[in-house]
Amino acid sequence: MTDNFLQIYIISDSTGETAETYINSVITQFPKINKEIIRKPNVDSKEKIDQVVKSIPKDSSVIIQTVGDRNLANYLRQKTLSENIKTMDILSPAIDWFEEVTGQKALRAMKLTRKLSKDYFSMIDAVEFAVKYDDGRDPRGLVHADIVILGVSRTSKTPLSMLLATKDYKVANLPLVPEIKLPQEIYEVDPNRIIGLIIDPDKLSDIREERSRNLGLDPHVEYFNRERINKELEYAKEIFDELDCKVIDVSFNTIEETATEIMNHYKENF
Repeated sequence: MTDNFLQIYIISDSTGETAETYINSVITQFPKINKEIIRKPNVDSKEKIDQVVKSIPKDSSVIIQTVGDRNLANYLRQKTLSENIKTMDILSPAIDWFEEVTGQKALRAMKLTRKLSKDYFSMIDAVEFAVKYDDGRDPRGLVHADIVILGVSRTSKTPLSMLLATKDYKVANLPLVPEIKLPQEIYEVDPNRIIGLIIDPDKLSDIREERSRNLGLDPHVEYFNRERINKELEYAKEIFDELDCKVIDVSFNTIEETATEIMNHYKENF
């Protein structure tokens, strides 16, 4: 094996993504090593193990394995030992340790990490959805959302949408402004998917005033004027009544508390 070049083969019964992330975090500690990471996914039989190991150059390679099935993991270790290829099993020692600590037996099933990968990418899709349909920028997304959040400005619609997206919910949000007509699409959404946010007018005035100050706006701007705020909140309540949707008072809620209430409502109805 040369001093500055290393081929790292990841052999996995699933995608190998977890192992690659782990190895990249380790290899950054060795900046002088010129590496190539090669994934060999879906290795779930002795025949596939034989084929993969046979194809790996012996002089400049190491193997990182994540194979859930105990018999296959042992077979792979023995095979690489006979071929004199250095191998590290990053899955089995951790499983053994947790079995010892918990007193429970692991499933030792193959491809479980694939489900984790799918869940991860599903969450990424939800985050991209929330960004695309934030602040009513494209009302066509309303009918495709799991949850639609409505509220006047500064009721935490965007932070809520992003937090719920990390929980794998596709969320669109729409600002309520008395002078702007609601898009027709909102009337095509199941009312149980719609969440209306209300807030104490004094609380909202304080939030908007602080926001305006941070942006360097005129302190007399109508944005946080109490009369204007009352008008907006009355309009919002009329819309919520018209849509017959769930309404949450966020005056003293944290974003996490409001998100939990929304998720509970969603699970009760879908």
